[in-house]
Amino acid sequence: MRKFYSLALAMLAGVAVSAQLTTQVVSAGVFKLTYGAANDYSFYDPGFEVPTFYVHTWITQADNSANISYDDSWNNSNVTMNWSAADNAYVGIIDLNTKTFTNTNNIVSGGTTVQKVGIVFKDQQNGASKQSADSSVVGPTTLATMAVSESNGKSKSQVAAGKLFTSVKGNLDITVYDFGGKVIKTLKVNANGNPIDLNLSQKGMFLATISGNNISEVVKFAY
Repeated sequence: MRKFYSLALAMLAGVAVSAQLTTQVVSAGVFKLTYGAANDYSFYDPGFEVPTFYVHTWITQADNSANISYDDSWNNSNVTMNWSAADNAYVGIIDLNTKTFTNTNNIVSGGTTVQKVGIVFKDQQNGASKQSADSSVVGPTTLATMAVSESNGKSKSQVAAGKLFTSVKGNLDITVYDFGGKVIKTLKVNANGNPIDLNLSQKGMFLATISGNNISEVVKFAY
């Protein structure tokens, strides 16, 4: 099955067009994919009235300024293409600001420039009984740098000696990343005012994202 376009078809405004697929950088780090509007499914045929199929994604070291490999597990693809009646096509979003690559277990750090993202369309989240050929969506796009609070600065939350101190109470989702964007720890906790042990097993500089009903914060800390 032939590939649907070449790099020569990438357009100046961050839009790449083929008869089958249109890809566009809609904001920093965010690609929108529209597939099948021309009623051409020769790159990948999802089947009759199939509402959703999956997108396996990866970024090579050569295609990002951080020189880090990002890759999904073939058995855990977390990007979907969903049928949109308004577009009369399948539409999907690859948001590199929030996406965790499920094989390498990392995210793309803020400030990283990505030249292109490799893709394969497939029919199953946890594998495939049919799939497309390898292809890519083309940038470049540069992710915004995250606004962070130093753990010793004026912030709602601080981390000291591997423990999170926060005045916010209730259910929190906490994710700790190293400075290469790799996920170190994920926690779901019910904060009650007591310090929360992050249970870190390695030393270094980290970012902790903290989200809940009353908080959305990123804290930089050393351990």
